[in-house]
Amino acid sequence: MTQTPHVTTREGLLTLKEAAEVLRLSTRTVREYVKRGEIRGRIIGKRWRFRCADLDAFFENAPSEWDFAGKNGDGD
Repeated sequence: MTQTPHVTTREGLLTLKEAAEVLRLSTRTVREYVKRGEIRGRIIGKRWRFRCADLDAFFENAPSEWDFAGKNGDGD
């Protein structure tokens, strides 16, 4: 009998909400990045799923400084 290896959240798939929490973004912003092709994600069972490696790649490929400041004007 073959056992399925235990997969932790970090090694497995993240939901849209979890991906947004990892990146400290809103779910709406994550969806926009997916729409623009900047973050890879898949719809599985009518729900978004993200691989940690894809979130890491998005972070690594993001510019070190954005062209705009945050809502409060200090870039945060």
